[in-house]
Amino acid sequence: MEIKRDGLSDTEIGKIFNITFRELEKIITQEIGINVSIVNKKKIRSFYPKKFNLEKTTVWSFKSRGNWATHDGRYRGNWSPYIPRNMILRYTKPGDVVLDYFIGGETTAIEAKLLGRRCIGIDINPATVQLTKENLNFDVPLELLQSITVYEPEIYTGDARALKDVKNESIDLICAYPPYAGIISYSVKIEGDLSQLSIDEFLEK
Repeated sequence: MEIKRDGLSDTEIGKIFNITFRELEKIITQEIGINVSIVNKKKIRSFYPKKFNLEKTTVWSFKSRGNWATHDGRYRGNWSPYIPRNMILRYTKPGDVVLDYFIGGETTAIEAKLLGRRCIGIDINPATVQLTKENLNFDVPLELLQSITVYEPEIYTGDARALKDVKNESIDLICAYPPYAGIISYSVKIEGDLSQLSIDEFLEK
């Protein structure tokens, strides 16, 4: 893990230790509990995307992944923050409640916090929940506080298939990005992790 923290790319690590990308993913996931491409936390340089406009078509394409606030793409298989930003701005108003029951690398929760929405974030992997809480640990700048009320997201460990703690009719928008079946493994042997299932089992669940 030290060599990973030093910033070597996955390709370089694979060559040095003669292991495949899948083997490296498994080692990282076993070591820290989550599948991440970068283990070091990034420094915040901006709190919002430059020249942002709401999407007006049904096909979206972004020239960059999006790296404002604590977004960094290190959690493998997460979505671009441009997607939840578009959905939250289009389908909610300030103070509304956004639910993401596959919180993963925190993308939706960060956008909800920056846009003045309440957020409930749930994930079956406790290590992912911890990563999300770390990435949400930032103060919104004064310039944003003048235009929005900031709500700290409510983040906890839970199963997307059993949302017993979410009250009926309490959610204004579900903004969630499900696992890629077994293409990316999101944990090691966590019961209920959908990424550990076969394709048929995944589709059923």
